[in-house]
Amino acid sequence: MCGIAGYIGHKDADQVLVVALERLKYRGYDSAGIAVIDNREIHLRRGVGKLKALSDLLERSPAPGTCGIAHTRWATHGAPTEANCHPHLSGDERIAVVHNGIIENHEELRRRLQAQGCVFRSETDTEVIPHLIAQYYNASPVRDPLAAIRQAVAGLEGSFAIAVMFADHPGRIIAARLGSPLLVGRGRRSPGAHSDRIAKADDRRRTDGGTPVDQRELMVASDVPALLPHASEVCFLADGQIADLGPHGVRLFTLDGKPEEARFKAIEVTADAVSKGSYDTFMAKEIAEQPSVLARLVDSRLNGGRLVDPDLGLDLAKVNHIVFLACGTSWHAALLGKRFLEHLARVHVEVDISSEYRYRNPVASGGTLVVSISQSGETADTLAGLRLARAKFIPVVSLVNVVTSTIARESNGVMPLLAGPEIGVASTKAYTAQVLALLLFAAQVARAKGLLDATAEAALVAACRALPEQAAATLAGAEDAVIEAADLFAAAQATVFLGRGGEHPTALEGALKLKEIAYVHAVGYPAGEFKHGPIALVSSHLPVICMCPKDALYEKMLSNLQEVRARAGRVIAVGEQGDRHLPELADLVFPVAKAGDDLLQPILSVLPLQRYAYHVARRRDCDVDQPRNLAKSVTVE
Repeated sequence: MCGIAGYIGHKDADQVLVVALERLKYRGYDSAGIAVIDNREIHLRRGVGKLKALSDLLERSPAPGTCGIAHTRWATHGAPTEANCHPHLSGDERIAVVHNGIIENHEELRRRLQAQGCVFRSETDTEVIPHLIAQYYNASPVRDPLAAIRQAVAGLEGSFAIAVMFADHPGRIIAARLGSPLLVGRGRRSPGAHSDRIAKADDRRRTDGGTPVDQRELMVASDVPALLPHASEVCFLADGQIADLGPHGVRLFTLDGKPEEARFKAIEVTADAVSKGSYDTFMAKEIAEQPSVLARLVDSRLNGGRLVDPDLGLDLAKVNHIVFLACGTSWHAALLGKRFLEHLARVHVEVDISSEYRYRNPVASGGTLVVSISQSGETADTLAGLRLARAKFIPVVSLVNVVTSTIARESNGVMPLLAGPEIGVASTKAYTAQVLALLLFAAQVARAKGLLDATAEAALVAACRALPEQAAATLAGAEDAVIEAADLFAAAQATVFLGRGGEHPTALEGALKLKEIAYVHAVGYPAGEFKHGPIALVSSHLPVICMCPKDALYEKMLSNLQEVRARAGRVIAVGEQGDRHLPELADLVFPVAKAGDDLLQPILSVLPLQRYAYHVARRRDCDVDQPRNLAKSVTVE
């Protein structure tokens, strides 16, 4: 959700932090702000709406200094207004705080602080934090910022990631994490002598005793892209850790003050990987990347043309019950995972929406495995479900795109998606990677149980190897029809998607994409259910998109097309290239390649639906990368 960034170095902090916030936009936001320390004063700049409002403000009124914190806000408590925008200050304006998460006891804390004379300027839950810190800081004769923060966060209930600056301690940022992701970045050590600019910045960052400074740039952020290019190493904060960044470098502590080792690892993501390149939008780039993502994923799961046994720390042969935990697009992938595992491995599978699983006291028996699916690896509901499963001593395997994420770190085993950074809020390449990864996992379970012989395995591997080329051909071959359909139906206020079998999740995913980025009311149905009520929606103004692969249910889907046509509905069919029947029954056909195995067909079928949602959204003048009200990484319940 919200994005946090902080910087200590020799560059103008406001310029570094604006770029960092740009790289956090995908998380979703409705306002942004920045606070920078200079000459022991905090300079605050905040703007509502797009980041350009903040950038324009900084152009007119720069915030001088080389140490600062910044934030993109996704509103929870209080509307998107400048008063509610982060950073928030203490009453004496000597302490600045940015926060991601929700403080559940903020009303109680607010009443207590107001009774003690604190004046609140916002409606946010966050504002209690700087007031609390100021109370403890000002009450102490030594005025220790680290101790004040530890005391303050001890009284907070809920989840938080915070970064705090003190006007009395320029060149220092203290960050803490409990439930929401936060990480620290560190640049390379500067070789040789400093320039005058760096020397002056270093002078401001010396401790009172004149201790030599750590000359490296230091950063704090919600995600790795915000660190680039100023940091070359990253340290992921664990729950319950505090990081103290300053002239001394980086020091880690537990919330009760126990020192811990700060372990850094090299950042492998490049700035190019999180840029649009030659594309107009991240979504267009990520849709186009899918053939290469699928190829990379297949190669990672094979050795010598055979499936590699996954290193998950458990015996797959003994797994007889699998529970998938997922939200949104990942839940659609999980529905296909259920189909794959039941078909190939004959395993009983449940698919749970993460936010429901944790509240229903689920029953677990021996041989149960929980598989959590999350692109970001930080989805709050899925993480909570994972922790519930672990508390019941159920092993958990995670399917994530970010292998350094909280969900990955807290799982018994990890299956990486290898999709690369996905910046667009609406997931595309991560979804198809999830589906393929689940199929390969199902094949691995089937082989472990002796249900997949060498011949069947070889055929499935061959079908997977052919998939990237088929995906590229589908994206190219369907584009003209997709553009024509978008031109015809961009003004439609509703759309229905129908699918049977493995294409029912595809229908759900197609509808979700259209809702997310084009703001069209869209619903996906199992086609056999259409006549049990939803068919009443059909009119000459309603586009109905029908998934029609040539599989065992093909004839039944043709009957659904006839039902829609008989009621003057407008039909878009998604079917095999060269199918002679579909053009006779549909207004338009999105042609797709034929997969080498029917289980893989939904990966190809969803591709033109992604492009259709994209083109409709562009015609409706919608921001496809940052849809309104949405966030890429949902880190609060």
